[in-house]
Amino acid sequence: MKINIVFFVLLILLSSCGRAQYVRDSEAPDIDDYALSLRFDRRDLDRLYLDNIDKMMNSKIANQWETQSGPSPTVAIFPMRNETSEHIDNALETLLSKFETDIVNQSRADVVSHENQVDLIAEVRRQQQDAYDPKRLARYGKQLGAQYFITGKVFDETDFAGDERRVQYTMFVQIINVETGKVEWQNESALTKAFLR
Repeated sequence: MKINIVFFVLLILLSSCGRAQYVRDSEAPDIDDYALSLRFDRRDLDRLYLDNIDKMMNSKIANQWETQSGPSPTVAIFPMRNETSEHIDNALETLLSKFETDIVNQSRADVVSHENQVDLIAEVRRQQQDAYDPKRLARYGKQLGAQYFITGKVFDETDFAGDERRVQYTMFVQIINVETGKVEWQNESALTKAFLR
């Protein structure tokens, strides 16, 4: 009996000592199916995007953009506030770029180039660290020639149990009227990630 247990343990150890390798998604089609961290990955971004884009494009304000006469409305994509304990800023930038793509390709709105906003975005981020002030956004929006901002904020709640950890994310995506500071549309999305033993 002891020999069988020792043999079984050795077999497990030998099989787990396989050489690690780098792979492409074409070589491992299910590569995106596994969470490797508690930060957002592509599947999380796709889920958050799908949870928001249809609601955004069918919102009252987006419908108004499509039906109003005269010049097209101008929209600027602004950073999302990361109020989480996780390093997800790059993922949030990716998510906003996905929104930008659909607004450019599927709406009547004109989108101010994200790349031309670097200095203004840095200033907004600096000011957002203390408190969110729609009046400041309005000032920067006027400098960009934008009538609306698409932005948002993300919060998290983190729980620990032993060496397990769970992060519950809540994201709010908004369309803000630059002139008035009014939130014209907002949607809430949530997802949970965990490290389980």
